[in-house]
Amino acid sequence: MGVVLVTGAGRGIGARLTRGLAAKGHTVYAGLRSAATTHELEDAPGDVRLAPCDVTSPDDARELVARAVDECGRIDALVNNAGVAWFAPAEEMSEHVLRTTLETNLVGAIRTTQCVLPTMRAQGSGQIVMISTLAAATGLPLESAYCASKAGLEAFAESLRHEVSRFGVGVSVIEPGITEGGLSTSIPDPGAPAHSAYTALLDHTHAFYDGAQSELESPQLVVDAVAAVLDGSAEGFRYRLGVTGPLIEQVVRAGDREGEALVREALGIGWWADGAAAP
Repeated sequence: MGVVLVTGAGRGIGARLTRGLAAKGHTVYAGLRSAATTHELEDAPGDVRLAPCDVTSPDDARELVARAVDECGRIDALVNNAGVAWFAPAEEMSEHVLRTTLETNLVGAIRTTQCVLPTMRAQGSGQIVMISTLAAATGLPLESAYCASKAGLEAFAESLRHEVSRFGVGVSVIEPGITEGGLSTSIPDPGAPAHSAYTALLDHTHAFYDGAQSELESPQLVVDAVAAVLDGSAEGFRYRLGVTGPLIEQVVRAGDREGEALVREALGIGWWADGAAAP
């Protein structure tokens, strides 16, 4: 069993990952953006060590890594899970949403990865796991910043794996779908204008995700995928999870027009693209 750092561990998928990996015998450092988000980790099994870590802070990332090395002498895995999302049309997206999304989902993950790599390289082993999203493979309306940040994260991971394999460091990407405790309940951009040319699309999208709440997938899918990567039973690079995974594979294999049509059909937004009124 190893020493694992999990960012965004205070709630949702991150909390389930922390509990699940600790239950399997790993020592888990739970990186928390806020101390107020620890209730999901109460009575966590195994060795869970809470640590402040806002991934947008260079100091927090460095201090989390330094603490783990000081206490355990090594770091076996980093799970870059911290993430944020808002619904916002690209045209009207606020500066706050744009910067916070990119700083948290992309820059923060890169920064934390940079902090662990010297230790992993020196010990000749390690695993870096990026918690991405199926939406990274194809942009979704009103989630341009989120999709861009996760697509960027995957591109970073693709480059990174070529650089660090020499040192015994592996890189993997996990792509969950609409998951309980995930970011599927994204809230509207707080800085968006009160009146929008995209109101009909916004209303439809909120209704779509509200309707999907009864069909959310279990975060255990993510826990199992990460655990398989860490114990060596899964040796691939990208893992697309859940019932939506095959659809995304189909979109990726399709040509541009066919893929576009598949996404619009899945989301029920053909009317929007056609310039028609909402059904």
